[in-house]
Amino acid sequence: MSDRDLGRPEPEEPERDTGRDEELLYFFPDREVTASELEAILAEGGEDERAEAVSCLLRYAEWGHIWRFVSREEVREIFPELDLPERLRQAWARMLGIEVHLAETD
Repeated sequence: MSDRDLGRPEPEEPERDTGRDEELLYFFPDREVTASELEAILAEGGEDERAEAVSCLLRYAEWGHIWRFVSREEVREIFPELDLPERLRQAWARMLGIEVHLAETD
């Protein structure tokens, strides 16, 4: 008799291991992105798409995961285009040695 015949749930089939490059990255809160897709965006994407990807890295990724995908120099180059809250922008600017102008407040 099978498990089904005995009224037991059938064992779940293990997920196929498609490799680490196909795992979804946790630091993209609004869409599903794999490591290989991120690498393609960073290598071939337009400036806006690259800036969005780097912004997510700097906002949400753990320290070691950031530098797996980008170098400090790459972040410096795209820094003016990044979508970061002001305090986070200032913190990253200090860490990267970038001069930033504070947003004017009235």
